[in-house]
Amino acid sequence: MKDFDLDTLAVRAGTARSQFNEHSEAMYLTSSFVFDSAAQAAARFSGEEEGNVYARFSNPTVTAMQTRLAALEGAEACVATASGMSAILSLAMAVMQAGDHVVASNGLFGAT
Repeated sequence: MKDFDLDTLAVRAGTARSQFNEHSEAMYLTSSFVFDSAAQAAARFSGEEEGNVYARFSNPTVTAMQTRLAALEGAEACVATASGMSAILSLAMAVMQAGDHVVASNGLFGAT
């Protein structure tokens, strides 16, 4: 979708139609997902099989938003977090190593 205008990307990027062919993507308002068997659940929770397991880890609605934001920014991917605090921690964990130090003001976490 890289050739589309920002307006189109903002509305259409990341849209995955279900078997019902809805005009806009569905909102998945669930915290958990159903498995065909205990073995499938174990495979998904262990990462051996792709698929949603628990909304805190992945959710089709959040995946669509991440895809859309990545398209708008011209990025390869996007990660959405549940809070500003988790976003700051994720960034720090990605760029820091054991023994590194952070120099910051008292207001680092502010109104996140």
